[in-house]
Amino acid sequence: MVYKSAPGDKVFVSWSGGKDSYLSLLLAKDRGLDVVCLLCFTGGDGHSRSHGLKTEMLKNQALALDIPLEMKEVTWESYEKGFEEAVQSLKKKYGFTGGVFGDVNLAGHREWVDKMCRHCSINFNLPLWMMDERKVSEELIKRGGKAILVAIRSDLVDQRWLGRVMDKEYIDYCIKNNISPCGEGGEAHTLVIDGPFFNQPLEYIPGEIKHDQQRALLEISAV
Repeated sequence: MVYKSAPGDKVFVSWSGGKDSYLSLLLAKDRGLDVVCLLCFTGGDGHSRSHGLKTEMLKNQALALDIPLEMKEVTWESYEKGFEEAVQSLKKKYGFTGGVFGDVNLAGHREWVDKMCRHCSINFNLPLWMMDERKVSEELIKRGGKAILVAIRSDLVDQRWLGRVMDKEYIDYCIKNNISPCGEGGEAHTLVIDGPFFNQPLEYIPGEIKHDQQRALLEISAV
């Protein structure tokens, strides 16, 4: 775990809608950080950049968590510029002094977070940093969080898992097949539908499965 902010400091959570950003939110709250908003980056197609989730689902998630959601439209090429613009603007709106990120062990991701947060003059916090990959998923389940699998690397993960809740059976499946149980390498992405701080479970309708190169994505729509 890496914390640069002190208990009571205002922070945003870099938000994907998946288990890592949600577990980071829970751990940040355990630390006593004051989470004032969620920050998500989107494409121009009504979906999030990170997990390809419909923005309506992310909005409903934020409503269920009773935390403001801020979204910034970017391309992959303009991501850094968009991050800086969003953070500088929202600093004035919310008065936060740091950000919370869900990275686990990818050195390049930590370096990017460090660089961008220094550039924006804010602290960064990595509650999951260097946590055992199995324990990341187990901790979510232990805390009562429920996340469904919405995207997989179809060359690594059996498609039967799409739409299912990530549970002990899935973790055991990953371990048996030498797959990261927390998907740190992009093996799978999730959508959190219930857990601590949700005022009600997230309602959704599973749709068709789309294929994009090696990925299979389950379209999820709001009720």
